[in-house]
Amino acid sequence: FKWSENILNHVKNDIPIPRMYFPYIPKNISQYETNKKKLVFTAILLPIALRGNELVLEERKQMKIAFSTNNIYQIERFSKKYKIKNFKKINFSTLNRSELRRIKLELLNKINSIPISLILAQSIIESGWGASRFAQEGNALFGQWTWSGEGLKPKEADESQGHKVMKFNVLQASVRAYQRNLNTHKTYKDFRLARAQLRDEGQPLDSIILAQFLDEYAETGQEYVKILRKIIDQNNLKDFDNAKLLPSSMELESLI
Repeated sequence: FKWSENILNHVKNDIPIPRMYFPYIPKNISQYETNKKKLVFTAILLPIALRGNELVLEERKQMKIAFSTNNIYQIERFSKKYKIKNFKKINFSTLNRSELRRIKLELLNKINSIPISLILAQSIIESGWGASRFAQEGNALFGQWTWSGEGLKPKEADESQGHKVMKFNVLQASVRAYQRNLNTHKTYKDFRLARAQLRDEGQPLDSIILAQFLDEYAETGQEYVKILRKIIDQNNLKDFDNAKLLPSSMELESLI
């Protein structure tokens, strides 16, 4: 609890936080009183979310370099990873300037960070502050579905339904999968366009604004958006949007 308080005090005082990445949520977090549960969950997830955005922005930088140096191998790699439109039909060895520009614009829309307050809010809703069975048994913080053999079967799911909830070895992998989902899936195209518009206008990536484009994340639609915004407001999650990690040269990244 003391460590968690220190992490949040660092943010409050605009001090970079340690690169300390817990692999899982404490198994007894559901037994904590509400305020302590919120405190611990937020402190654990914050550096992991920041690291996730750091990795995405590093990819964005590498992607820009690939286009400036005409590194076709890298351009093709990013195009495949971020599911560029008609990727399988593109002959990357014969791309003209117009085609390269189209691909670059699509990648710029897709390879971008997600507001920390939004990451926190969605993980809170989907994992019940880390106390859900999926979070405890599979490090699944965002309720993402899978139709492969790997995953956790929802107890209330009908036998005829083939989906499971994705599980992960560590929390960082759950955050990375969530980011890739919002950054690639066609369902969140409008989310990415709104994010790009805010960025182009020099505006901060506002989670309250962007939340309206996540109505299809859950079956409850607009009700989900209302809850998402309520979670952000009631827990002052936007206070974490400007949080920073200590430079990696100052502290070795550590696992607990």
